[in-house]
Amino acid sequence: MHLMHEIEEDTVPATEQARATFGPPRTVSRKPRVDVALAEAIDIARTALADFADEAEIGDHIGVVVDDERVVTHRFASKVRGYGGWEFFTTLARAPRSKVITVCESGMLPGENSILAPEWVPWMDRASEEERIRLDAIAAGEDPAKALEEAGYGQEDEAEAVDESGAEPKPQTEDDSEKNKQARRAAKRRRAKQKAARQKKNKKSGDKSKGAEASKN
Repeated sequence: MHLMHEIEEDTVPATEQARATFGPPRTVSRKPRVDVALAEAIDIARTALADFADEAEIGDHIGVVVDDERVVTHRFASKVRGYGGWEFFTTLARAPRSKVITVCESGMLPGENSILAPEWVPWMDRASEEERIRLDAIAAGEDPAKALEEAGYGQEDEAEAVDESGAEPKPQTEDDSEKNKQARRAAKRRRAKQKAARQKKNKKSGDKSKGAEASKN
């Protein structure tokens, strides 16, 4: 392409002035035409899928999509177990005035009714309060069992053990309920202090690194 451009510039008469163009390049609004040779190359597209899929896993030819001038994508139904609704695809292309068909890419893509994995949910949204308290205590170098007990989770385990033994559970008084609430509040305050301490420590380390870089400069 660069050689053709240089030849065209050399053929321009010296007396003709070059006109500057402004703004973004113009985009072609018309749709690309269907390349008959590529659209009919279904066997080539199917053969390209044999590199990673068995012949029995490749279903019927669904259709062909025109991506660009002399570039098309063939789609095939997938019979792979566990990939219901997915589709195989193979993208083919050829150079202008050439009969040689090139395989650009092949793989699998989800279809309209495909089975997909559920949306990823962050751990903080999935973990229970008990799990967060336990891991926060471990990160702070504290005893996780003690932290859970202060938050009132150990008492629930003891009550379940009493139920299994056949003894009558001890009724929870208002004082016990208030103690559990206070323990949970204390655990939340402790986690907030630990988080603030970590942020302060990270900020100090960041300031030191910036100061070291400034002294080097």
